[in-house]
Amino acid sequence: MPSRYDAVAIVLHWSIASLILVAFGLGLTVDDFPKAFVPVVVNAHALIGLAVLALTFVRLAWRITHRPPPLPASTGHLTERLSKIAHGLLYLLMIAVPLIGLPTLFYRGKSLDFGLVTVPQFLPRVPEIFHPLTEVHELGAYALVLLAAGHAAAAIYHQLVLRDGLVLRMTLGRKQEVV
Repeated sequence: MPSRYDAVAIVLHWSIASLILVAFGLGLTVDDFPKAFVPVVVNAHALIGLAVLALTFVRLAWRITHRPPPLPASTGHLTERLSKIAHGLLYLLMIAVPLIGLPTLFYRGKSLDFGLVTVPQFLPRVPEIFHPLTEVHELGAYALVLLAAGHAAAAIYHQLVLRDGLVLRMTLGRKQEVV
């Protein structure tokens, strides 16, 4: 069995991770931008969130149809179980956070501009709805980033301490085996 994920899985993994970091950064700093730029930043944040959502569904479909490489033989049962739980939670949050963000945006009375097409404001601006939705969206985003950081820390631990080559499963290489 191959020891690495295939190129599609690797590109999806790193693309989604990068988009999550950019969306999170924009969400954290939106209030630091000049007022005239805030609508553009909010729209970019929403579009990136939609890209995360779409790519997550593509990644899930790819994952269902393409078996992952086996974990290193030294991986214990508890570690394997925790890995499956963490990955499941990551997928759940990569879907839930953008899905919560969309009604938050629209209940704020905002539109969504795709460039050539704009989804106009179609919900009334209701602070009693968008304030709690914003809180849930933000908490979910923090949970996603913290879980992703734990995921990265575990990968670094495997690479630097256990030296079991686990990180190589999710890197592109010239002599890459295909799953």
